[in-house]
Amino acid sequence: MLQNLSRYYHTIKHLKPIQIRYQAWYRLRNRFFPVKLPAIVETPNYQSIKLETFPGEKVSYHGKNKFRFLNLDQDFKDSINWNHPGHGKLWAYKLNYFEFLNQPELDFDTGQQLIRDYNSKIETSTEGLEPYPISLRGINWIKFMALHSRFPDEIIRSLFAQYRVLMNKIEYHLLGNHLLENGFSLLFGAIFYRDENMYRLAKKIITEQLEEQVLQDGAHFELSPMYHAIIFQRVLDSINLLKSNAHDETELMDLLCEKAALMGGWLRNMQLFDGSYPSVNDTVVGEFIHPEALLEYAGSLGITAETVPLGTCGYRKINYRGFELLADVGEIGPSYIPGHTHADTLSFILHHEGSPVIIDRGVSTYEKTALRSEERSTAAHNTVMVNGIEQSDMWGGFRVGKRASCRVLADNEHLLEAQHDGFQKQGFIHTRKWRAENGKIIIEDRVHGEGASSTAHLHFSPQIKLKETASNTYTANGLSISIQGQQQIEQKRYMKAAGFNKRIEAEKLKIHFSNQLTIIISAP
Repeated sequence: MLQNLSRYYHTIKHLKPIQIRYQAWYRLRNRFFPVKLPAIVETPNYQSIKLETFPGEKVSYHGKNKFRFLNLDQDFKDSINWNHPGHGKLWAYKLNYFEFLNQPELDFDTGQQLIRDYNSKIETSTEGLEPYPISLRGINWIKFMALHSRFPDEIIRSLFAQYRVLMNKIEYHLLGNHLLENGFSLLFGAIFYRDENMYRLAKKIITEQLEEQVLQDGAHFELSPMYHAIIFQRVLDSINLLKSNAHDETELMDLLCEKAALMGGWLRNMQLFDGSYPSVNDTVVGEFIHPEALLEYAGSLGITAETVPLGTCGYRKINYRGFELLADVGEIGPSYIPGHTHADTLSFILHHEGSPVIIDRGVSTYEKTALRSEERSTAAHNTVMVNGIEQSDMWGGFRVGKRASCRVLADNEHLLEAQHDGFQKQGFIHTRKWRAENGKIIIEDRVHGEGASSTAHLHFSPQIKLKETASNTYTANGLSISIQGQQQIEQKRYMKAAGFNKRIEAEKLKIHFSNQLTIIISAP
């Protein structure tokens, strides 16, 4: 009981007052005064939206009511269930986003028929009438109509009614990327319907949230390359919208262009030599448009990436003689919205000559299961646990209780040192140093405090076959990994996420030590 109270306290104390206020109000209103979909009899005023070319979505609709999301297939045969519960909430959300309307070669008649089917069942669309799906669906319906230059009255009336619902369900209780998506969608709706009230609300949300959510080095503050790419795409879509259609706006356009340049630069900084991006903080392979396509999209809109050295995001890179190391020495994410964060303080990934060696395990599910908890845990990352304690308390699928705070002690081209206080209550402080010298990468861990039983975890790429060549020395695709200060080393298997609902087996090392450990990685 006391443990649960402590967990709730450390979770709730970081929330903003607006989140608590709107959580209470929405719960009360949903019980006694639920927002209902209004009946729109007459077609509202609108303008025939134009858009420059934008990236197409991945193929997820395969004809004849067959869909594939999150690597799971569903054949609805004669009738689509838009609330389909069989594959979890995120799968149902994906179905309701209607991103498939903008996949390559989907013709207008097919897309319109799917929209008509949805509209015939919209009154029972419990998932689809939540504000986040409305927001994404609104953008996708407008993009679909603009792409084909066709604007059926039925779609225009239905979407207008949905925007009326959205304006009464803005996600102030969640904030973060959800609130920004509300704002971007309202901007699309405002320009399409020439709606001044909708425009004022959209501008207010986008302006306030972009100023807060895009950090000084260009990172989206939830620190996930996937969500960064998604928000970057929305910023670019908004620039596209304003550039291509009549409006009197310059202030918002200037802000969007400024943030787009910074966000593009951060993607450039985070990209690894092999063209990939680290699977940190709920970044899932194949679930977002590749950043290279987004950067090309930016270029077509006249946006040039502005690269600023990695700083406020907490990630740092060391590039040295074919080694490429990315370390996490920042906070776990925004304190009041940590839903996509992990217990990964002082974790790192390592590539050599463009090939992954030590990697982030990634995530394969958003469902609130033991697997979700495991994939967010300390032991699932390339960092250290002390006495079996989690450095940050990940719980409930998307919540965080007590969490580690990190401090950088040294930071230059070939040296990075930081420490965190996630174990301080138990009397321990973890310090980690990465050094690049003499053709080697050296990782030094020190746990300050008496009675420490520490475990370092190293997760290797599925392509890596570990081989013990001498006492406490392993080879991994030609690299030598020498370990000093250990008490015991376990070579184990783990399941790496290869996308939602898809995992593959790989190898890891669990290195038990007390207070000091040194790992030396050298090339031939």
